[in-house]
Amino acid sequence: MKISYKHLLEFIQPKESLEEICNLLTNSGLEVEGIEEFESVKGSLKGLVTGLVVSREKHPNADKLSLTKVDIGTGELLSIVCGAPNVDAGQKVIVAPVGCTIFPLKGESFTIGKAKIRGEASEGMICAEDEIGIGESHDGILVLPRDTPIGIPAVELFEITQDSIVEIGLTANRGDAASHLGIAREIGALLNIGFDFPITPNLSYPSEKPFNIQLKEPEFCPRYSGLLIENIKVQDSPDWLKSFLKSIGINPKNNIVDITNFVMHSIGQPLHAFDANKISGKTIEVKKAVAGNTFVSLDQVERKLSGEELMIWDAEKPLAIAGVIGGQNSSVSEQTTSIFIESAYFEPGIVRKSAKTHALNTDSSFRFERGTNPDITKFAIGLAAHLILENGGGTLASAIMDQVNHDFLPQRAEILLRKSQIKRICGIEIPDEKVAEIVTNLGMQILRLNNEGWELSVPAFKSDVTREIDVIEEIIRIYGFENIPLNEKMNASLPKPLGHTDRFVAKKEVISNYLRAHGFHEMQANSMVKEKYFNPETDGVISLKNPLSGDMGVMRQSLIPGALESIAYNQKRRAESILLFEFGKSYTQKEAGKYAETNLLCISASGSSSVESWEQKPKAVDYFFMKRTLTGLAKLLAVNEISEKNGLLTLGKPDSQWMKISDCKEPLVVAEINLDKLIKASLKFKFTPQELPKFPTVRRDLSLVIDKAITFDQISEISRKTERKYLTDMFVFDVYEGKPLDENKKSYSIAFMLYDTEKTMSDKQIDSIMEKLMLNFEKEIGASIRK
Repeated sequence: MKISYKHLLEFIQPKESLEEICNLLTNSGLEVEGIEEFESVKGSLKGLVTGLVVSREKHPNADKLSLTKVDIGTGELLSIVCGAPNVDAGQKVIVAPVGCTIFPLKGESFTIGKAKIRGEASEGMICAEDEIGIGESHDGILVLPRDTPIGIPAVELFEITQDSIVEIGLTANRGDAASHLGIAREIGALLNIGFDFPITPNLSYPSEKPFNIQLKEPEFCPRYSGLLIENIKVQDSPDWLKSFLKSIGINPKNNIVDITNFVMHSIGQPLHAFDANKISGKTIEVKKAVAGNTFVSLDQVERKLSGEELMIWDAEKPLAIAGVIGGQNSSVSEQTTSIFIESAYFEPGIVRKSAKTHALNTDSSFRFERGTNPDITKFAIGLAAHLILENGGGTLASAIMDQVNHDFLPQRAEILLRKSQIKRICGIEIPDEKVAEIVTNLGMQILRLNNEGWELSVPAFKSDVTREIDVIEEIIRIYGFENIPLNEKMNASLPKPLGHTDRFVAKKEVISNYLRAHGFHEMQANSMVKEKYFNPETDGVISLKNPLSGDMGVMRQSLIPGALESIAYNQKRRAESILLFEFGKSYTQKEAGKYAETNLLCISASGSSSVESWEQKPKAVDYFFMKRTLTGLAKLLAVNEISEKNGLLTLGKPDSQWMKISDCKEPLVVAEINLDKLIKASLKFKFTPQELPKFPTVRRDLSLVIDKAITFDQISEISRKTERKYLTDMFVFDVYEGKPLDENKKSYSIAFMLYDTEKTMSDKQIDSIMEKLMLNFEKEIGASIRK
């Protein structure tokens, strides 16, 4: 959610800096995700000045260019080559001198330098509207009024908005904060200062109520307010309104639609304007859709209705999906002369269901889904009417028609807040006056106060505050977690014997610690992925009926797509070493109505396996890097090995089609492990303590010349079979191919570690073991010993 700091200051005037306010908001639970600077005209016309075209003559070497002399008030005339057809002597113009950077409406910014154009010097640029971002015209240079002073900054001629835009990550329970008003209330509570509405409508309404409003399903819409305004003129919005909407990422449409958006973002109440002349029978009915009917929404998409959507109807047809989007059949256009403004309270669940059914996430549904304030529907209409009459003319043609069913309307909750509970939960005593200050600033009303505590009336817009513990949470948020001291004594509970679930979690923690210690970062991807990864027609793939977006059409059957997309994201940001792991589930449909979930671990690596430094060059990740990681993990978990053979692992480069879909680049290697099987194998291990070695371990090396087709696993199997008692370990420390070996041969240099638990091994004993090994290598795999 984006908040304009400039507009916020119209509600509240804190003395603290924006940075301090953002820290307070984040600490109170409204996380500030970023701050961006906004300019209604990019660059704010910095460096541009007004000038007078003193003379103009034809360019000697180009028919469409002119040579001009321009006075910008410095005492010297600038020679400027101009290509505009309308340039002429005596004009007042906007000039970009040498060194000035301009920001065109389209394309990249550039800095004006001294130039020669077709052999003639040019010391600046006479600007058109689109070249400096103040308009779209490129028919010629912008000609200013003749009384414009020379040499003044161009910014003085235009109303340019500069603002700081605060991005807030709004959680699902904070519908009360989904507006500038809500954020102002929060700041007021945090700083104990007041706030107010910047505009207070003062209108005189006629008594007529020409529309018949019927709440057919009041459990989904217990309040619906409406107003008729006639004789309006649909036109462009004023600059201040367009700048506000652009600053928070909304494209201005016209004065009517823009004002409804302004009210929604300003005070949190979504509105909708219908063309009143398109409403049949002067009737508004709020009821469910007819299953199977179609409805063309404002985005020009024909939607098939399920019958579960709450709709706004007139006497003949549906006009809007309630709380989500309006319809083409009643939309406001340039021909509209009368509008009916809707301001309602819709039950959050029904709006959420409609929005998800049709994969629509509108600014309106965003707020209704989180819960709006049922007490400001009339105020919101009044605010919109005030602005429309100021910016679109028109006359009020009705009273505010307000249909309410109090049986289903959210009411103010009455909650007993006990002092003893505040101390028990917080661990400290918060002064009574501070508690009263906080709850009052948050909009709660103190009904009664006694020695036990406070009886509070909680406003309906605080939809997540329904119990005493909720109020205490609000108090802690505003009081500040940092103001609650830690005790000198820390209490700890003795661990109980771990059950199966606890042991599973403990093993996951062991794996996590190991991977993080080796430079990997834990990630978490969405369980829903693009259909391109898993074709819905394939057996076992679970498709979503109402996906949130096109990128979330099916349930994943592997964690690898999520890893690839994370790697691709980091690759595009020039990350050189990307080591990731994720614990997650895959989902498969076994048969109709029966599903299976599998716990998986995905380890992925891209780029270099280590950070580049003066003492080592970066080395690209490969199969062996991942295998070393898995081998270490297997030892830690007391598992013989993690491999494809025992059904634990998928290892190597991902499917080429997946690579293409994710736009992931090599070098890249991934491993996906069946976590259920891995931990089950690990839990079978029983620890047996052993004595520390009393005698030295012996190492003997052999270089074997073997066929290229022979694997190390084959050599290891022969070795273990040949010497079961004294061989403790073996590993390859060198591989060689090339002359003087034949083309189909390779050489493995292998270290064999031998140990006798009862005595120091003699040379005779060691030689006997090595001779048996060499004999069996020659016999079973045709190896020869390289000397």
